[in-house]
Amino acid sequence: MAEKLFLFTVTPGLFASYALVSHFWPQKLANYGFKYVSSNFNAVGEDFKVKRRNIAMNSRKITKRVWKFTKGKKTRETSTLVREEIWSLFVQDTLVNTFLCSGNYLKELALGYLAYKGIISRREDVLDLEIDHEKNRMQINIAPECKGFVSFQVQNDAEKRLPVEPDTDACRKLKSRKGEDLVVDKEQVFELMVQLNEQSVLYKSTHGVHNSAIATPDKIIVFRDDIGRHNTMDMLRGYSLINDLYMGDKILVTTCRVTVQIIDKIIKMGIPIIASRGITTDLALTLAEEAGITLIGFLRGRRFLVYTGIERVIGE
Repeated sequence: MAEKLFLFTVTPGLFASYALVSHFWPQKLANYGFKYVSSNFNAVGEDFKVKRRNIAMNSRKITKRVWKFTKGKKTRETSTLVREEIWSLFVQDTLVNTFLCSGNYLKELALGYLAYKGIISRREDVLDLEIDHEKNRMQINIAPECKGFVSFQVQNDAEKRLPVEPDTDACRKLKSRKGEDLVVDKEQVFELMVQLNEQSVLYKSTHGVHNSAIATPDKIIVFRDDIGRHNTMDMLRGYSLINDLYMGDKILVTTCRVTVQIIDKIIKMGIPIIASRGITTDLALTLAEEAGITLIGFLRGRRFLVYTGIERVIGE
C-alpha cells in the first residue's frame, strides 16, 4: 500500500509532520471481509447497523526492548508501550476530524464527537456507521433533517475558529438544573478516584493513557481510557447517547488536566460535577463558574481542591 503523509498544526507557530506508513503493524492483519453487526441503535424503526471489517484484533499495548539507565547502571529491559492509531471520521463523505487514539470504542468516540460539535443530538440522527479497519476510516451517514452538519465548518475554517466556543445556551440549561440537589460526600469523592484507579489496568502497565468515567456518588457506571483525554470524554458522550443515559445527576471522574475545552465538553454533556486528579486552568475555572459546575481538582490520596461549586460537596 502507498505511504500516506499527514500534517498536523500543533500550536500557532509550531508545526509537526507525522509520516505514517499505512498499516505498519507488528503482525499482519487477517480475515478481511465485511459483516453486519447489530447495535442497540434504533433509527427509523429499524436496527442501526454497524458495517465493519473482520480483522485479527491487535493488542492495545506492545512491547519494545529498551536501554535503562538507573543508579549508575545500564541494563537491557522490555518496556510496554500503548498503541497509537490514526482514524479519520467522515460524515456524508466529508472529512470532519482525524483522531489520534488507541483504536477502541470507535463507535462511541465518533458519535460523542459529533454530538459535541452539534452535528447530531440523538441516536436517531444516525442512519448507519461503517468502520473500516483496513483504511482506519469511519463513515457515518446522518438523517437529512440534521441541520447541525450544514452549519459545521470543516477543514478550511478550522484554523479561523477559537479552540473552544462555549455554548451559552448549554451553560444556562446546566445552571437551571442546580435545583436537582446533586451532592457528594468528601468520602465518596475519595472512593470514586480509588475505583477509577482500580479500573486503570492499561495505565498501570504503560503509563500512557488518560482515564475517565461517568459515575453516581456511589459508584462508577462506565469507564473509558485512551491516549487522548478529549477522546475519553467523547467516548463517554457517545455511550450516553447510545444508551439514553441521563447525565444531569452524574459525576465525571478523570485523571486529566482540566482545561477550558474539557469544561466545555462536560457542559454540553450536561454533567454538573467533575472530579479530577489533575489541576485546572484559569479559563476552565471561569467557564465552570459561569455554568454552575462543581469543579474538584488535584484529587490525590486523601486531599483535593474545590475550585467552585462547594455547595455540592458535603464534609468538613
